[in-house]
Formats: sequence, structure tokens, C-alpha cells
Amino acid sequence: MSVFSPYKSLLEEICDGYKLNLYGAHGIEHWESVYANTLMLSKVYGVESKVFMLFALLHDSQRLDEDDDFEHGIRAAKKVKSYLEEGKIILDAYDQTRLLYACANHTKANKSDPLYQDLIVQICLDADKLDIGRVGVIPEKSHFLTPHAQMLVEQGLA
Repeated sequence: MSVFSPYKSLLEEICDGYKLNLYGAHGIEHWESVYANTLMLSKVYGVESKVFMLFALLHDSQRLDEDDDFEHGIRAAKKVKSYLEEGKIILDAYDQTRLLYACANHTKANKSDPLYQDLIVQICLDADKLDIGRVGVIPEKSHFLTPHAQMLVEQGLA
């Protein structure tokens, strides 16, 4: 049973449309790891959000390349917007904004946007970066936003 079972039909649609190997570096196993990381970080900070599961599921879903696809986050945000308009994702207005920002900015964040300081968004961005070792990149503490993620990197646990 998938961790994304609350969004079973959305997961099926995303998997059917995924252009890369579903079990490649940015596929479903990565999405599951990102979700696990959001749960771990959210527990540390005592927050819950539907955004965590949706971010994990959608942030890399529009990749066209495993390496240099710098626009995939923008495409993911556009896909999120269409899912919201179609009623396939139901979130309040603030969580919609959080999810759109996190997807669009998970590779290179717009640090001037107030959402960059939002804890839910920071957990999403850090959760993705905590899984970066899978592609041979050594995480750098300065790239993380939450103190707990920074501590994990500092201690070599990420």
C-alpha cells in the first residue's frame, strides 16, 4: 500500500503521465522519501499539513530529464494549479499558495517571497534536500532552512 493512498487516483494519474522511469532518481521512491522527511521534520516542529504529502507527490512529477531540468518546478506548480482548478486537490487558499510556491521554488527558491519564511514551506524544501545524497550530492548545511535539518547535515545524518 502506497503512502500516497489518500490520493490514489491522483497518484495513478501522475504515474501514468510521468515522463521518466518511475523508479529512477526522481521517481516514486524519492517522493516517498521526501514525504517521510516531511513527517520527521513536522513532528520535530509540531505542525501538520496536507501540503506535505502533496508536495512530496508533485514536486518532481513534471521532470523531463533526471539531470538538468531547471523548469520542472514551474511545470509542477502549473500542474498543481490545474489539479486545484479541476477539484482533484482540495486545500484552503493559504495552503494552495504554500504548495504552489514550494513546488515552483524547490530547486532555486525566491528568497524575497514571504513564503520563504513559512515553516510548512521550509519543511517541504528541506525534506527534498535531505534526500539529495541519492544522486551523489553531499548536502551542505547552509542550503537548509530549518535548524533540525541543518543539525542532521552537520552530524552527517543526511
